[in-house]
Amino acid sequence: MEIFEAWYDESDNSVALTPLSQINRMKVIGAWLEKPVFLHRIEADSLEAACELHQEKMDWDNFGVQMDLIATCPQCGVRYFARRSTSCPSCEAAY
Repeated sequence: MEIFEAWYDESDNSVALTPLSQINRMKVIGAWLEKPVFLHRIEADSLEAACELHQEKMDWDNFGVQMDLIATCPQCGVRYFARRSTSCPSCEAAY
């Protein structure tokens, strides 16, 4: 099983689903997103399986109306869309 994370980049309105190992590497070399907003974490056997789960979680029909309020988790520091979650989607801390 591998861990994948989905992130939104506020600077170019893109969504990325990336293996956690690649995210850490990208952060180290300075190639990470300009204005990252955390969406969700998925554990899956393959990228293909992670993509299927990601599509289910995204709720694309409502995604645009959930993007207007960004919160920063006081516990882990991750930015996330507060209207998409009742707690931090990264560390599960309630806000």
